[in-house]
Amino acid sequence: MDSDGNPIDVGRTTRLIPRKLRRALAARDCGCAFPGCGRPAAWTEGHHIIHWSNGGPTNLSNLVLLCRFHHTTIHRGDWTVHISKDDGHPWFTPPAWIDPQRKPLPAHNRRNQLPFAA
Repeated sequence: MDSDGNPIDVGRTTRLIPRKLRRALAARDCGCAFPGCGRPAAWTEGHHIIHWSNGGPTNLSNLVLLCRFHHTTIHRGDWTVHISKDDGHPWFTPPAWIDPQRKPLPAHNRRNQLPFAA
């Protein structure tokens, strides 16, 4: 719920991201969250980390903002993304051909954070 008591976690009721949830995503991710990108929020799409068609909910802990290029990159399966239970922000795991150790990288707006094993 937001400060006015309006629902922003819509669960499985809809795949589409309501305006208030989109605003919460923009506040958290500050645009494309992919490491090194940072395109403005207006240029991004909401991505379900666990795909809606596979039972993923439409809520803040299952969504990340990505520009079209990085949204496609994530869907190709080379990179993975998860929301950290420690800081509540997206972390991205590169494919082994980029980083053989596959150390998670923080979202673009959190680039000063140190990678940690999630």
